Amino acid sequence: MDTAQQDFTYYHRSLIQMYQGYFRRRMILIAAAMLIIVGYLLLMQEGYIINGLLLLLLVALEVWLFKRYNEATHVIAAYLKANTPPRVVQLTEYEDVYAFEQGDGTIGRIKKSGNRNFPSNDKALTLMAGYQKGYFLKQPFILLYYDMLETKYDEAYRLKRNRQNGFHRWSNLFSFRSFRESIGNGFRFILGNLFFLFIIYRLIRYVIQILRFIF
Repeated sequence: MDTAQQDFTYYHRSLIQMYQGYFRRRMILIAAAMLIIVGYLLLMQEGYIINGLLLLLLVALEVWLFKRYNEATHVIAAYLKANTPPRVVQLTEYEDVYAFEQGDGTIGRIKKSGNRNFPSNDKALTLMAGYQKGYFLKQPFILLYYDMLETKYDEAYRLKRNRQNGFHRWSNLFSFRSFRESIGNGFRFILGNLFFLFIIYRLIRYVIQILRFIF
């Protein structure tokens, strides 16, 4: 049996759980948002048009997430087919992601947070499972093989790791460069998530009004 087939068979349940967990968490959040909106409509009896539209959008998003959730087996099978025999990539480590060249020549990025490394049947390789950056992605899950000994550091990240220790690491949090980067990241986040920020704003407002009405 091929190395990838052995690995995917052995870790199949864990991979399925990782894939489905991503969509399950989002389905729970969407369901909670719909409950808040329905509760607001029942108690306050106002804003039927805008809240009705929001509910329709959230229901459509919930259905979409549920379809992605049920595709776990097909997604894992597709990765197995693409990695038989194992296609090994070279990772470059950045501060919060690992980057690698994909089959079409583009650069893929897998988040450090939430990823897992599985020992491969081939002792020289490691099977990594993780997620792309983004909140509602059609295909966020990534599986890849890599050699730990061949992993490279991004030059800026390597220098930052070497220099940041003790007082310097703490003082760097308040540097002009750090402040400028935080502002830039904040603007990009706001512009890229206006719709969801609008929903979050309304949900917070609804929760406050519901609590005031009850108490």
